[in-house]
Amino acid sequence: MDELLAEQVRYYRERAPEYDATSRPDGDPFANVTALAVGDLRRLGPVEHAIELGAGTGQFTGVLAEIAGQVTALDTSPEVLALNAAKVQAGNVRRVVGDVFAWRPAEPVPLVVFGFLLSHIPRQRFAAFWQSVGEMLALDGVAFVIDETPHGAWREETAAAEGDEGGAGRVVREGAAVGEVVVRTLRDGRRFRIVKVLWDPAELGGALARLGWETRLTRGDPFYWGTVRPVD
Repeated sequence: MDELLAEQVRYYRERAPEYDATSRPDGDPFANVTALAVGDLRRLGPVEHAIELGAGTGQFTGVLAEIAGQVTALDTSPEVLALNAAKVQAGNVRRVVGDVFAWRPAEPVPLVVFGFLLSHIPRQRFAAFWQSVGEMLALDGVAFVIDETPHGAWREETAAAEGDEGGAGRVVREGAAVGEVVVRTLRDGRRFRIVKVLWDPAELGGALARLGWETRLTRGDPFYWGTVRPVD
């Protein structure tokens, strides 16, 4: 599993220069759905300090800079954080290269946000991920998530299972479930395996309830978003 996640990190580091140009279709037909999610995020402010996990090139960092006195933007890729800094030139944003499973803030914060990160967490790391989030949150804090839900708007190239001659011809190893690993191709033709777990909001809510979290999620295909709070 560590090898697979390391390959995923390499993919996003290598994709950084082309990420913004390739992450949305021409004309962004889902802009209205994203705007609804961003509106719900804005209503969580103002807060003293927000942490953004998987901050990427800054799709949500600017919003957080407006509603939080201080923002810590965490990502495993220094390349995307450099693009983030160029895009979001706000003095209250501190950028940190780190791993969500290992990194912890000096003090817990009232708001932790992650956009399009949860789908890159393998199911077998799901509980550990949410434990990490819980350790970052202050008492009465809230997490906000936005990500892909199962949909038909586009399709990914799935990796092949061990011994499978079909699919992408790439082997799923390290304990990842068949169907949760896809193959992404960069513009120069290089191919990388990454994790892609699409949660239905109801399924996600049930899985989080079993871990002691309360969810309020909205589905607007191809996305879902909303708040997640630890149950007192």
